[in-house]
Amino acid sequence: MKKRLLIGLAVVLAMALATGAFAFGPGYGGGYGNCPAAGGSVSPEQAQKFQKFQSDILPLRQQMIQLRTELMTLRSQTTPDWNAISAKQKQMVDLRIEIQKKAQENGLPAGGYGMGRGGRGGRF
Repeated sequence: MKKRLLIGLAVVLAMALATGAFAFGPGYGGGYGNCPAAGGSVSPEQAQKFQKFQSDILPLRQQMIQLRTELMTLRSQTTPDWNAISAKQKQMVDLRIEIQKKAQENGLPAGGYGMGRGGRGGRF
């Protein structure tokens, strides 16, 4: 009886340890790539462009947050108004395009920094 109990406990312990080992495998972790916002290795000129860009798009980002909130409200209704949802989504696309245009004007890549594997890139 004791032998079965010890074997059972050993199996459970091995499974618990194996689960933790699999959790630390390769993946899309919290790496930030070469992004100025994360202190990546960029020149002072690039960092200055990025800061100017961030201040330029602040109102657009605030509008994006407002649209996301309105979109969540529309979607959470018992009978969603799909035309209104579609209109909000189109507004969000237009805002993203405006942000990409501003990135291009400031000499930054339109897709953002650090969009490779393992990075939380700079989607503006």
